[in-house]
Amino acid sequence: MKRYDLRHLKEYFSDRLFELADDSKKGEVSIFIFEMPANETLQILMKSLKFKGHEVMNSLRFNEVDWTIVVKAFVHEPRISNPLFDAFEKYGVEIKKLDKSGAILCIGTHFYKDNSDLARDINDGEREFIYMSAQEDLSLQKNAKAYIKYEVGSEAGVFALIAKTFLKDAQIPDNVKKYLEELDEGYLSAESNVGEEEIEEIMGILAAPSSFLLLGCDLYEHYDADLIAGLIALIARFKSVKVSVLSEAELKAKPKTALPPQISGLKSFDGTIVYFYESDDADTKLYGSSQFAIAAKLKDGDEVIVETSNGKFESVFSLEQNMKGTIAVLGIKKSGYRYEAAIVSKRGSNG
Repeated sequence: MKRYDLRHLKEYFSDRLFELADDSKKGEVSIFIFEMPANETLQILMKSLKFKGHEVMNSLRFNEVDWTIVVKAFVHEPRISNPLFDAFEKYGVEIKKLDKSGAILCIGTHFYKDNSDLARDINDGEREFIYMSAQEDLSLQKNAKAYIKYEVGSEAGVFALIAKTFLKDAQIPDNVKKYLEELDEGYLSAESNVGEEEIEEIMGILAAPSSFLLLGCDLYEHYDADLIAGLIALIARFKSVKVSVLSEAELKAKPKTALPPQISGLKSFDGTIVYFYESDDADTKLYGSSQFAIAAKLKDGDEVIVETSNGKFESVFSLEQNMKGTIAVLGIKKSGYRYEAAIVSKRGSNG
């Protein structure tokens, strides 16, 4: 057992605590003492340790101004921490690894940018799959049973439509039935641009034996993550659909009875839209179609500034003839929902 006194670091102790815990051997126990933080900070600290795979064995006040915690290193598998996964815990959604069989409904990813190996396996295989996204991925057109495009920001509406239709004839409690009845199907369909025919195709996939609902990275930090997780919880609770994500992550959970909030309105995106993702290489060009170039008044090779609520990003515009639509793609990671309404202007211009 090791003891670390971090009081000299004052409020900046947490980075050093994580570093020491992560450098520990599996099963090693350490005692950390630090100046007492705000209660909210302490809760975030303990939750972060848990997601890293450590176990907080004890936590108590040392004296009037100090706090101690006892940490056992790497007791659990490291966990992914993001708003969607946090909400999965709240609603009791179990995440399972994608196996080699069963139909797949994939929602919310630019597949080949997020997990090209998995995308290739699915695309080259014989299993049925439907791909749903706010932007078209031509690489999946050959083998997908269907590509269903929804409006940017309407993912919660898509899941609400699926839940309402899929659970229509299921044996469900009265409070769940009332919740689903209050979902405005006409509004959700109009705002998401997903119609009755598309929903029928989706139902065919989800009704197949051992079907998977495969969730993409677009959903992980979605501003409607809590609502989306709650709707997924309803689907998985009353139907034999397995929920999976693009990584190897798993989450053990027992179904809970909490209902998601009602949909008060879906956010709409107008104007120029840019899709941000975390690129594996140093390519930070802004890729867009001819339609996007016309809308943003750009030509191939223009140096540009992309201005969003998340900040400003410098890039070079690359005109891609095989792209469609008015959404551009930028290989720079940012926090929050991946799609952003953006002002894109030539560098040095006045807009």
